[in-house]
Formats: sequence, structure tokens, C-alpha cells
Amino acid sequence: MPTEREEDAPAFQHVPSAAIPSLAIDGVDVRVLIGSAFGLTSPVNALSPTLYVNLNFPAASTAVIAIPDVAEERALYSTDEAFELDGEPVPAHTMVVLEAGSEPRLRAPNGGRIVLVGGAPLGHRFMVWNFVSSRRERIVQAQDDWEAQRFAHVPGETEFIPLPPRHA
Repeated sequence: MPTEREEDAPAFQHVPSAAIPSLAIDGVDVRVLIGSAFGLTSPVNALSPTLYVNLNFPAASTAVIAIPDVAEERALYSTDEAFELDGEPVPAHTMVVLEAGSEPRLRAPNGGRIVLVGGAPLGHRFMVWNFVSSRRERIVQAQDDWEAQRFAHVPGETEFIPLPPRHA
């Protein structure tokens, strides 16, 4: 969240799967879930420029996809198979931050699902467990609220997961 929107109430937007834009590039299924890329724009609302694109390479793919320079910050991550970026091997489950202004070439000869994520920088954030904020004192307040069970309960959920031990 942008700093000025961190205290906004939570919101939810349902977008049916059929409304997510997609196309095929040399047999690679490309779906733009958030943001704009490959000439497609997602209907999903975001409070700051955000990019989330799913690239699903078929097994034994020969496709080479040029990754467009469509966000200030971008990274690639494979959820299951190794891939190649500009001919260099990248192991599965590894995030590669892309150089600003670059348009590297992506290849996944064994197939696999690769996500392109990015957007505008949000600035420094503190993160503890499930809490993220630009202010450390807000994290402490969220921890206190969680321990006191002041967060609204999820309808139908009865389990309470305790906060991990705090570190000084």
C-alpha cells in the first residue's frame, strides 16, 4: 500500500477468471492478472502501479519471450522449473530482479510457470509475521491488537493462531 493509504479499510474486488486478459505467444499462455503488459490490461484495481503476469510454458517449449519494460521495478520467479534469462540458467524457486530499462529474453525449455511481478517502489517497510507498515510503531500496535484478539474474526473461522514470540 502507498504510505498515504496504509490505514485504509480492507477491501475486496472479485474479478471472474474469464475477465482476466490472456494471449498465447509461441505456445506460452500469458495472463495479465494485475497491471498492463504484452498489450493487455487487467481489470483488477490496484492502489499503486502493480504488475503480476503469469507465463505458463508448455513442456519442451522452444519459445523465447522478450520481457517488456513495463514497470519501474520487475522480477521473475519460477514456481516449479528452472528457466533461462538471456541464456543464463536460473534455478526454480529463485527470484531474479530485472535491470531497469532492460528487456531480457526468457526461455523455459522444460516448461513451467513463471511469474513476472513488479510495480512502483513503495519505500522502506517493516515486516513482522503478517504485519507490514512504513512505521515500526504501527507494527507493535498490530501485534498488540492481534494478541488481544481485537481484529475482526473471519466468518466461520474458529481457530486462533498465536503471534510468534516477539524479538527485542
